[in-house]
Amino acid sequence: MMTVYLQTLLQAMRPAFAREATFVWFVVVFAGFVTRTDAYGVSSIVRALWLAPACYPCLLHFFHSSAWTARGLLEQWWRLLANEKNTYLVGERVVLLGDHTKNVKDGRRMPGVSTLHQDSETASKPSFFRGHHWGCLSMLMRRGAKKFSAMPLWAEIHNDCTSESRAVRIVVVALQIARVLGRPAYLVLDAFFASGPVFETTGREAGRLHILTRAKKSYVGYLPIQQPKKRKPGRPRQFGERLKLMDLFEDREHMFKTAETIVYDKVETVRYLTIDLLWKPVKGKIRFFLIESSRGRIVLMTSDLCMEPLVAINLYCRRVSIETLFDTLKNLLGAMQYHFWSKYLHPVSRRPARNKQSKPYSTRPERTKNTLAAIEKFVVVQLLVVGSLQLLAGRFVSEIGDRAHCWLRTPCGPIPSEFVTRTALSNIIRTNLIRFGKDWITQLILGKRETSENTRNFEVAA
Repeated sequence: MMTVYLQTLLQAMRPAFAREATFVWFVVVFAGFVTRTDAYGVSSIVRALWLAPACYPCLLHFFHSSAWTARGLLEQWWRLLANEKNTYLVGERVVLLGDHTKNVKDGRRMPGVSTLHQDSETASKPSFFRGHHWGCLSMLMRRGAKKFSAMPLWAEIHNDCTSESRAVRIVVVALQIARVLGRPAYLVLDAFFASGPVFETTGREAGRLHILTRAKKSYVGYLPIQQPKKRKPGRPRQFGERLKLMDLFEDREHMFKTAETIVYDKVETVRYLTIDLLWKPVKGKIRFFLIESSRGRIVLMTSDLCMEPLVAINLYCRRVSIETLFDTLKNLLGAMQYHFWSKYLHPVSRRPARNKQSKPYSTRPERTKNTLAAIEKFVVVQLLVVGSLQLLAGRFVSEIGDRAHCWLRTPCGPIPSEFVTRTALSNIIRTNLIRFGKDWITQLILGKRETSENTRNFEVAA
């Protein structure tokens, strides 16, 4: 039954491809990402499915093909998830999670590579490195009574040459996702996105999307001004008394309330204060939540003036789910280990000097841009792999346990993880290939084997 449901998911992606042959290669690539045991680029798909070497150029052409785009495939995925029953809702709103991740890449002819600053507190990581800056969005999903997961929705390489900032770009795409899903949404972000342009972008859509993020410790708010009855000469004041948010923990300690809530899957007693203040970057009201727990003090801010404080705490604690998604993409699937490069791109220095690094020059910009799109397609297909594994894990618990054949020292709970689900699905696909199964996915892969064998024979005969 797993293969039947997976066939339904893959066939729902058919409108994203202009040609039937391209869609068939998409199914082959999808199965290759599930079954491969190494993460050495496109060649790993050939080894995983026992394809002939003649299929390697075809796989490269699939990612460079103009018959499909990453955005078109993702929109079909969004429409499929619009009817998903396990979507976590707050009222009528879906919960979107957004964040950035950085991937080290040292290719001299790889497009989109720039010098990045490492924000991590880990001492073993360098302060600056060369790589890609990815923006990602996911949707919060339920996996059982207490477990949650981040359903991948979108990923894109952020370049410095675009007109939109990296923070605003995340919000713009989140608005587009909310339109396709047909529901209003909350977008939960970290402190990097606590800026005026981010909140101003959401204000143009009349409440379709509300932001929830962590405020920086240096932020201040202003009380509303009460205009006097008799107006004085000069410009009237727009902001009242200035309040530093972190100082309110001491100045208004008597106004805090106490409640029990779940903080990162543990029941704790927290102290909180809700206050609506004017914020200069947006020249309007923002709701601030001052929260004190066993982890310390934190200030959350939202554009929704009706949000309850315990709801804000719960949503922000669930933001860590997108970090788990990054771990699955990088370490389980190897989604970031791509090796696409453009021969038309002038090689750049691996040790750029400060303020002397020129922009990469390409003799054929359109071909180089197509290579950058191929990188995004490579990652987007694996986003769908992770999403499909999450959907399968919620529906076929017993079948996954029977087919996984893997020992776990610490079971992950009643809902199998992406690792266990991938192991079970990989065993099913490999067994069907060995036994020449009659299911749809196996027949497409076997058809590519026969085509590649005939091509090789013709090459030998020539």
